[in-house]
Amino acid sequence: MSFTVRILQKYIAKEFAKPFIFTAILFAVVIQIGHLFDRLQVFIKEDVPIKIIVPYLFAMVPLWLVQALPMCTLIASVLTLGNMASSGELFCLRASGISMRTIIKPLFVIGGSLVILTFILGDTVMPWATSYGRTLYRTYVDKVGLHRAAWDDIIVLLQDKKRISAKHFNLTDNSMEKVIVEEYGPDYSLRQELKAERAEWTQEKGWFFYEGIIRLFSKSGDEIVEEVPFAAARLNIQDVPTDMVPQQILPQELSVRELKAYIQHIQNLGISSLREEVQLHLKFSFPFTHFLVLIVGIPIALKTTPAGGGRGQKGFERMKSLSWALLVGFAYMMLITVGQALGESRKAPPWLGIWLANLIFFIFGIILFRKIE
Repeated sequence: MSFTVRILQKYIAKEFAKPFIFTAILFAVVIQIGHLFDRLQVFIKEDVPIKIIVPYLFAMVPLWLVQALPMCTLIASVLTLGNMASSGELFCLRASGISMRTIIKPLFVIGGSLVILTFILGDTVMPWATSYGRTLYRTYVDKVGLHRAAWDDIIVLLQDKKRISAKHFNLTDNSMEKVIVEEYGPDYSLRQELKAERAEWTQEKGWFFYEGIIRLFSKSGDEIVEEVPFAAARLNIQDVPTDMVPQQILPQELSVRELKAYIQHIQNLGISSLREEVQLHLKFSFPFTHFLVLIVGIPIALKTTPAGGGRGQKGFERMKSLSWALLVGFAYMMLITVGQALGESRKAPPWLGIWLANLIFFIFGIILFRKIE
C-alpha cells in the first residue's frame, strides 16, 4: 500500500503542477496587461521609452504574482480533483480502499511547500524587484531626480536622529519655507526644535535658517527649558537638498528585517507606524493563504462532485468546483482587506486585524474537514 500511495502522490503532484503553472502564467500575463493599460496614458504623457516600460513591468511581476499564487493553488487543486472525479479515478481509488484524506494529502504537502516558498519570495525577490520597478517609475514618471523640483508639505527623516518638515521645498534654488527641524537624543527623546520662516542651502556654507526660534527641551523631551529667537542661524545637517527629495517607502519594497528596522526608526521619531506594523504581520500571515484556502476550498469542492459525496451532475462538476473555489478565494481576500482596514484605523490591534482572516478560515476549514470520509 505504501508503494501505491507514493505512486499516487507523485501522480497527483504532477496533475496539480499543470493547472498551477498555467494559471500562474495566465494571472501574471492578465495582471500585467491590465497594469500596462492602467498606466499607458501616463507613460505616453511623460514620454517614457519602451526600454524603461518593459523592465518596469517585469520588475512588478513578483509583487502581483506573490499575491495571486494562493488563488492559483486553490484553482489547481480543485481542477485536479475535478478531473480525477470526471475520469472516474476518484471513484476507483475509493473503491479500492484508499480514503479521501489520503488522496488529498499530497495537495496539502504542496500547499505547505508553497507557504515556505511564498515567504521566501516575499522576503527576497519581491522587495528587490518592487523597489527596482518603483525606482524606475519615480525616475521616469514622477521625475524625481530629473525634472521635478518642488514639493509641498514634506516630512523627511535625516541623519543624526533629525526630522525635518517644510510647507514648501524647492530643489531649483535649494530652499524651504515654514521649516521645522527636530533633533532627538540617544534615547530618542526630543532635545531640540528649530522653527524658521525659510531655509537656504549652499555648497560652501550648508544649511542656513532665517527668522525663527530654537527651543531646547529637558532630557525627557516633554518640557521646554530654553527658547532662543534668531534672525539667521546655521544648523549642522549633513543631508544635502537632493537627500531630502520625498520618497514614499512601501512595505512591499522591504524585507522583514528592513521593515522591522524601519518601524523602529519611525517610532523613535514619533511617527505613527500602524500601516507598517500591519504590513509586517501580513508578511507572515499571507503565505499561510495557500494552506487555508485548501482546508476550506477542497471540502466544499468535493461536495459538488458525486465521487466526493455530492449530488451534482457530472457535466457540471468542474464548473461547480471552480465556482466554489473562486468564491472561497475572494472571501478570504475580502477578510484580509477588512483586517487591514481594522488594523490601520486603530479599531483592532495590527496583529489581530491581519490574523483574523486566518483564524476564521482555519476554524471553518476544520469543521468542514471533519466531514470528509
